[in-house]
Amino acid sequence: MTKYTLDDVKKSRLVVIALWIIYACAYFGRTCYSAAIASIVSSGIHTKSEIGLVGTAFFFCYGTGQIISGIAGDRVNPFGMVLFGALGSSVCCFSMAFTKSLALMAVIWGANGIFQSMLWAPLLRIVSETVNAKLREKAVLNIALSLPIGTVCAYLCSTLLIKYSSWNNIFLCGGAVIFTAFLFGLFSVLYSQKSIAKTVAVTQEKNRNTKSGFLPAVVSSGLLIIIIPSFLHGMMRDGITNWVPTMITEECGVVPSFSVFLTVVLPIFNAFGAYAVTPLYKKFGCNEMKTAVICALFSLAPMTLLLFIGKMPVIVSIILLALTTMSMYSLNYLIVSRVPVRFAESGHTSSVTGILNSFAYIGCAVSSYGFGAVSQKAGWSTVIVIWIISALLTSLFAFLSNKKWNKFIVGR
Repeated sequence: MTKYTLDDVKKSRLVVIALWIIYACAYFGRTCYSAAIASIVSSGIHTKSEIGLVGTAFFFCYGTGQIISGIAGDRVNPFGMVLFGALGSSVCCFSMAFTKSLALMAVIWGANGIFQSMLWAPLLRIVSETVNAKLREKAVLNIALSLPIGTVCAYLCSTLLIKYSSWNNIFLCGGAVIFTAFLFGLFSVLYSQKSIAKTVAVTQEKNRNTKSGFLPAVVSSGLLIIIIPSFLHGMMRDGITNWVPTMITEECGVVPSFSVFLTVVLPIFNAFGAYAVTPLYKKFGCNEMKTAVICALFSLAPMTLLLFIGKMPVIVSIILLALTTMSMYSLNYLIVSRVPVRFAESGHTSSVTGILNSFAYIGCAVSSYGFGAVSQKAGWSTVIVIWIISALLTSLFAFLSNKKWNKFIVGR
């Protein structure tokens, strides 16, 4: 395995900024579909169940692609993977603007899932291994912030585009944004290339048959249990975000453009999720699983109140949904951003990221179709009950994984 290191602080900052912009813009492009759902459904082009299948295609391809990209991200040039993924995603967004065929939309958006799966795992490897050591801790936290900020920008732009043009232009905008980020990322890599040192790690093959090898680490760390809360929080995180505009439109009686605008509140709350959980994380001795138990339990209160969503002011419903997704993004920061960094020393950050993110997005694939179908047949109250049960199970399995995880991190 080739290890890439960049000791130059200024160039490391440039690379981190480029990665932040690429991932924020990737989330912008990914959120285009969520923002367009309410408008597509209300126009009568496709039903909720049908449109949910397109989202499921994305999440399924993204989730399965994460495993491949995670393993590859530890073995090939991570910079090349990130740039190729961003370029492919921009092409898919442009293509979505020119089709109304359900089958073609599913194929294109599924391809987008494959390209976007090439981003996070190698990106986290770059942050945990390549950039200057002084910047790593803060970089992990700040890059986690790119998700909600990209989502905010997508919803704001989508509100204007739905109101004054059509949902097709949302995808054109997403494609342009990601392509611009790709160009900036390409410039940053080319500018920093001469300062990036390459060394061949000779210990990895030996580690395969020792306690520091990948498979022994997976078993001893409790990762086989951690994938369950990863799946469950993913099901709620993007499942809620995807369907909120439609839920608000149907339950609160507002027009699609206004429901998309109101949804901007969610990522604003989410942006504070990773920062808000940091003091709690430190209080629990920097133990990701202990902290995850509390985050999952916190989400129960707003979700329970959401059972009365049709009987409360729309802004109250939005705030309760925002508190719920903030908890899920806190869990995402702990499980998908912090946990893999623990494996950086053995050179398996990208592989662990791929595994955990894969299960999170398999959960998203289930929720994208499942929540739409359930709401169509049994109403949104039934969907909210599923969220509550999922949060309880997330807390339970995070608790069950803690004994092994605590022993693993103490021994590192």
